Amino acid sequence: MATSKGSQPFLTRNTLWQGARIVPVFAILFLIAFSALAAPQDRDHDRDDRRDDRRDDRRDDRRDHGAGTILILSYERIARDFGGGNGGRPSPDAQCDPGFVAVAFHVQTGEFYNQAWLDCAPMRSDGSLGEERRMTARTGSPGGRPVSDAYCPNGLALHGLRGRVGASIDEAVGECSLVREMGQRFDNMRMELTQPVVRPRPGGRPAETHCPAGSVVTGFRSYSGEYMDHLWIVCSELQRSY
Repeated sequence: MATSKGSQPFLTRNTLWQGARIVPVFAILFLIAFSALAAPQDRDHDRDDRRDDRRDDRRDDRRDHGAGTILILSYERIARDFGGGNGGRPSPDAQCDPGFVAVAFHVQTGEFYNQAWLDCAPMRSDGSLGEERRMTARTGSPGGRPVSDAYCPNGLALHGLRGRVGASIDEAVGECSLVREMGQRFDNMRMELTQPVVRPRPGGRPAETHCPAGSVVTGFRSYSGEYMDHLWIVCSELQRSY
């Protein structure tokens, strides 16, 4: 090998050119190896992100549809006025047993409404209804003979009443909804009507009442003398737990 005056080796032009060619090759190989190692990690990370997003979407979907929500029927009750005359005196309430909600009502009539009572079904924690039916006591004044029935469609419970009232009750129609939707306080609940119960020769003015948001009918209350003068629905709150 050629040396300088100080016996130190020196690089020829050919040696420098070969070194300059080797450096980019090593750099390219390093980048390829690094990319190969990083790509699986990036794919795993992206896969984890997509899995987390799907999990969050399912959780939001369950929340939106009330899945995972436990409904508990409150023991406290609140009355909402349906209407009628100013006479009569308090009659015993017609109340569902604890844990039961109203799914139908019955009225015994003569010339006017005399007595009313309810059919009640047990409420499950998811808002669905059991098969058992229990009849309440009657509220109102004894009398009359024909009995008219008003049933909610299967799976629905009473949320309110509409009809006509004057000095007594002229007509009542039940408004029924899904208990789960009542508990979720939906603004656009599914709503279906019962058969109307109408006294002979009805008159009166339009009347309507509903349970407060998040509540369901669990009873009737009335003032009565010779006949039923005034009627209220009694509601229980659907308390939510997760």
